[in-house]
Amino acid sequence: MPDIRLEGVSKRWGDVVGVENLDLMIPDGSFTCLLGPSGCGKTTTLRMIAGLEEPTAGRISMDQQIVYCSERAFSLPPVKRRVGLIFQSYALWPHMTVYQNIAFGLEMQKRKQEEIVSLVKQVAEWMRIDELLDRYPSELSGGQQQRVALARSLAPQPDCLLMDEPLSNLDAKLRIEMRAELKRIHAETKMTIVYVTHDQLEAMTMASQVAVMSEGKLQQLAEPLMLYHYPANLFVAEFVGNPPINILPGKVALGQESVVQCRGFSLPLGNSKGLKNDEEVMVAVRAEDVLVGQPEESGSITFTVYSVLPTGGETLIRLRRGDTFMTAKIDGSIRLDIDSTVGLKVRTERLLVYGKENGELLQDVPEGQEAWV
Repeated sequence: MPDIRLEGVSKRWGDVVGVENLDLMIPDGSFTCLLGPSGCGKTTTLRMIAGLEEPTAGRISMDQQIVYCSERAFSLPPVKRRVGLIFQSYALWPHMTVYQNIAFGLEMQKRKQEEIVSLVKQVAEWMRIDELLDRYPSELSGGQQQRVALARSLAPQPDCLLMDEPLSNLDAKLRIEMRAELKRIHAETKMTIVYVTHDQLEAMTMASQVAVMSEGKLQQLAEPLMLYHYPANLFVAEFVGNPPINILPGKVALGQESVVQCRGFSLPLGNSKGLKNDEEVMVAVRAEDVLVGQPEESGSITFTVYSVLPTGGETLIRLRRGDTFMTAKIDGSIRLDIDSTVGLKVRTERLLVYGKENGELLQDVPEGQEAWV
């Protein structure tokens, strides 16, 4: 499968901006997730790659072949882009059997009958629906219908599979099962997949790279772990991660022991490169990097327990100090009384510092992330 490259791609409807000056590289064989809130431009981007939406400006190429160029007023029709499409709606023909639904695209391509039978059997085995080929869509569960829709898109052997929130209609258990299936299929076929979702868990668990979008602009393109540990700006930091990342205003104080002075307490800096003394900043730390212990522990900051939320495998603790709140995530179960006092520490090497005005990450990002994994 070729690389897909978007260069300076924009889409506007009058004064409404859907996508603005987007540069995006989707490598051959990658599983790329377009992640962001509703209205951020991710579906519009997918539709422009497919040829269902024509950009206002820019250029799109696949394997160095231009499929859209605004300067040349050229646009390759969707049917010639060799992409498979799966949307939120399964769009199965209700009067056709599972076999007929999967074979439909192959028949439109006028493939030989023996080839159609072979391809339908192959993708049905991949999707584990080979025993359902004689059934009709109304006789299938939601998860089975989703597998049929996926098999129908895979059967014509497209160069790229484009998926727009295909699991949003499924219940939580089926979504988990289908995530595993999609990741397995990607590993077996090495097919390039572009997947649109607003669910950060889907993006983090399935993607080889994630493109976070907001208001039509690309905020960050990175591998999932790099995206989680080194968000490029405050939007990405707040959008990725559950529970949400802790963010506090502060001022940098560089010295023998560099710290960020927050409201009535200081947090030590493990990485002060790129920071200026007395600079007003926003500091961020993940809940799992907030450590809870005894209030008398050396170097700890006294907080009061505001709430305790056990989930079984972990416990979320909401802590308060004056007007400042922090969330800590502890593995397993822990018993703490409301309004009791605890000592708080943070993993200093994982404290992130952002500009107060522009929200951009101020620290230098290490070349490797082994210490974070």
